[in-house]
Amino acid sequence: MSLDSIRLEGVTTHNLKSVDVSFPKGQLIVAAGVSGSGKSSLVIDTLFEHSKTLYLGALSSKSLDMGDGDYQFDRIAGTQPPVALRQRDGGWSNPRSTVGTLTGLDGLYRLLFGAGARPVCPACYGPTGADLFCDDCGCFAEPHSAKHFSFNRKEGKCLQCDGIGELVGFSLDKIIPDRSKTLTEIFDGADPGTFAVPNVRKAFEAMAADTGIDLDVPFEKLTPEQTERVLHGHDKIYTLKIRKVTNDFRFEGILGFLDRAWRTASSAARKKAFADYLGREVCPGCNGGRLRPESLKATVAGHTFHDFQSDELSHSIARLRRALDSGDLPAQVRELAAAIVKQSGNIEEVGLGHLQLQRPVATLSGGELQRLLLAQHLASDLTGVMYVLDEPTAGLHEADTGRILTSLRRLRDLGNTVIVIEHDESVIRAADWIVELGPGAGSRGGEIVFEGRFADLLKSGTSPTAAAMRSGAPSRARADLNGADWIEIRGITRNNVTDQTARFPLTALTCVSGVSGAGKSSLVAALHERVARAVGRRRAGAPADSTGVDGADALDDVIYVEQRPMGRSSRSTLVTCIGISDHIRDAFAGSADAAERGLGRADFSPNVAGGRCESCKGLGLAEIEMTLFKSEFIVCPECDGRRFQDHVLQVRLNGRNIHDVLSMTVDDALGWFDADDHPKVVQALRVLAEFGLGYLQLGCSTTTLSGGEAQRLNLAGELLKQRRSRTLFIFDEPTRGLHSADIRHLLALFERLISTGNTVLVIEHNVKVIAIADWVIDLGPGAGRGGGRIVVSGTPEDVAAHPDSVTGRFVRALGEETGPPPPEPDGGGRPGTARDLGVIGELLPRAVTVVAGTARQSEGAGPTPYGLVIGSLTVVSDELALIGFLVRSRSTSWTAIAESGRFCVNILGEDQREVSAAFSQGRPDSRFDALAWTPSANGCPRLPGAVGTIDCSLKSTYRIGDHEFVLATVVNVDMDPGTGRRPLLREDEGDSALDDYGWRRFAREAEAR
Repeated sequence: MSLDSIRLEGVTTHNLKSVDVSFPKGQLIVAAGVSGSGKSSLVIDTLFEHSKTLYLGALSSKSLDMGDGDYQFDRIAGTQPPVALRQRDGGWSNPRSTVGTLTGLDGLYRLLFGAGARPVCPACYGPTGADLFCDDCGCFAEPHSAKHFSFNRKEGKCLQCDGIGELVGFSLDKIIPDRSKTLTEIFDGADPGTFAVPNVRKAFEAMAADTGIDLDVPFEKLTPEQTERVLHGHDKIYTLKIRKVTNDFRFEGILGFLDRAWRTASSAARKKAFADYLGREVCPGCNGGRLRPESLKATVAGHTFHDFQSDELSHSIARLRRALDSGDLPAQVRELAAAIVKQSGNIEEVGLGHLQLQRPVATLSGGELQRLLLAQHLASDLTGVMYVLDEPTAGLHEADTGRILTSLRRLRDLGNTVIVIEHDESVIRAADWIVELGPGAGSRGGEIVFEGRFADLLKSGTSPTAAAMRSGAPSRARADLNGADWIEIRGITRNNVTDQTARFPLTALTCVSGVSGAGKSSLVAALHERVARAVGRRRAGAPADSTGVDGADALDDVIYVEQRPMGRSSRSTLVTCIGISDHIRDAFAGSADAAERGLGRADFSPNVAGGRCESCKGLGLAEIEMTLFKSEFIVCPECDGRRFQDHVLQVRLNGRNIHDVLSMTVDDALGWFDADDHPKVVQALRVLAEFGLGYLQLGCSTTTLSGGEAQRLNLAGELLKQRRSRTLFIFDEPTRGLHSADIRHLLALFERLISTGNTVLVIEHNVKVIAIADWVIDLGPGAGRGGGRIVVSGTPEDVAAHPDSVTGRFVRALGEETGPPPPEPDGGGRPGTARDLGVIGELLPRAVTVVAGTARQSEGAGPTPYGLVIGSLTVVSDELALIGFLVRSRSTSWTAIAESGRFCVNILGEDQREVSAAFSQGRPDSRFDALAWTPSANGCPRLPGAVGTIDCSLKSTYRIGDHEFVLATVVNVDMDPGTGRRPLLREDEGDSALDDYGWRRFAREAEAR
């Protein structure tokens, strides 16, 4: 076996069918395939878990059982130390866990302020001298250390909120959201078990009668004195008879009762009764800063610790860089500040520059968390490691995909093997090696259908991924919006979204789009809350209020299907998740065989003693405990994996026992169950089949499902709960985890919902779905504070035509079918096609073209940009997307660029002569100093205003005299020949210096020699 690859043989984990496969080391490898084909089973459940066991076991004999996989294989060889960066691996629910604590940046900032901030006076908070003495107050300040800037240490934390930054209490806005309601309506509508319990209400009514408060007066019409008594009570004692018992009561007020009852609640259930009325407010002691006043007043380079905590990382980086350049930082912390800039820059590089250090980790999406972990490893400089990532582009806008690719390449270039489970087309195209599993999902998959490079993948006749790429974008009949009813929500404000108005049509498909962090989830969460409240008020017969919602009277319900993990219990199965297990048990319990044996519904449950196999407790597997190693599971020898006792298995329903039925696939069960006799079961199975899950067994454990399968099962479960029209369905990124071939099932579901009078609104990044929506609400234009506003709201064509819409550029490119759109700074796009290369061939032979790249990461502030003007460029192969050009062998710039293996070709416009001039003078490493440039999808310098840019990866070079012929693979093309601008043509040597193909004649002469 070659030492250059990781070899797996005979892998039979889950649905894998004795798979043999090799992963080349030191490469960027993508594991592709339809959802449920076995990608995670191979890469994570087998390769990673086995490698983890090997390396943990090497540390100590006590660690030999630390692997937690149920993998099965014949042989694995050549593996490397593994690191898995997963989307959500648990352990992130601690409310004190923030972006700063997770990344370690909090600790660095504490050291920075502990050593670099001068303490302020503890009395007046004014400045102190070198001896820490305050001339105004005559007080000495305590010297700072890192612990004075810790929220968890008594020396630093705010004592009023215990370092949380917020105070939890009852919110009047939640208790009485509608101030136009009368006191009687407020008490009638109170949550059960709260302030409307009989003794409190009787005491309130007695107090109201005694003090002259009219119960039919709206709350907003009460006098200040009456409001005080309603909320905080009255001292008078009233003797009241309640349910034949007479006692003395004092009305302590709505807020007074809630506060006392919540603090004295003895059970979690009792506390939960008050949860809807609780709110959070910023701590008045620290104003959300979480530190004591003295710590909050301390500054470094003119900014406080809380400034760095609350600001976006991209702004903090710029602030520290300016301080380093200007010399505003004390000498003892300059190296520390540079380390903070470097680590924060890694986070910005993966598209998370909009995050704040104080943001709780629990609020991050799975994709954001995984990219945050990725940024940490970029800073670690580990080498010789096997990285495993599960869909790192999940939840990521296409404009940001290029940043992830740059990061993955950096990990690879350090000498690591990077294995990525991915559906994104851009990542698949950029891979050095592709392994595709399939051809189908579940029992129809589990085989290797392709191993090789992307160019060969496109030629494969057995690859579902290649077929999906060749088939192009999906299509659907768009709704006619003429005369449509609309919903409008005004004044939406949440997180970074401020005072926005969202409008979308009913009985249509609306996509909410925008770059990652633009505010999509915030807008939709607020939209859901406002519309649901308006619908709820109408259903309750309450009068309309000024909620800023129009059109909600056309809806009967609102359902928000959020992303959530599937239950991980070994007893959770497909039929229990969709709620048909009881119907199946009832069918068996109602059979003649069951009646004869006296068996009921419970006897057909594997989770209840009586009918199940007691040897394996209904699991079908028996555990074998190992002394040193982790426990192993085998098929239960008592029931032979059938999970039930013999007398239960003897009961037959149309010739099948309970084990036979649970072993059926959804498709088989649809043909077996009668729709008239079992309507609920058939209805649920049809939904699963429509979702493309017909291959799953009814009794399969949900722990074996892939992310895409779990996503669709969650959606199916929600839809089965509501079978009605006039409902607004809101989906949170429903295409996440889905292969392109599986998206058609989702679109078919949307069409069925819309055709029955429902409205569908989705948060979505998939450009192919956005392009066929009826309406698009695009947020941005940037992330964090750079976003939060609706850039454009309209049809996909409106979005494509809008100059400020990042999403629009991708929609426009998809519609034109001319390749990828112009990427945003640091953005990416899809690789060009043969048609794109034809355009290049027409424009470039005589155009002034700058090849730009970067040297490897240095120990300084970052990579150094290099660039040179090449003599000519031509298309070598349309089919293979290859281009070629000549450079001088001793070119310092080319040597620096070639070392990284990737570069960007910039075709200059006729108005960019000064750019061309900049490359004819000065040192190679300083030619970009006077130019504005942004990183391309390849992470290389892109010159704004260029007629076109081509991202390339170096394939090979050939020596021709004093020159090198460079052969490069096109990764991404950004050409816009329709603008009327012309490329800048070379004039220095005229056409006489070129042959018919645009090559300089010395190249031909060198070749002849």
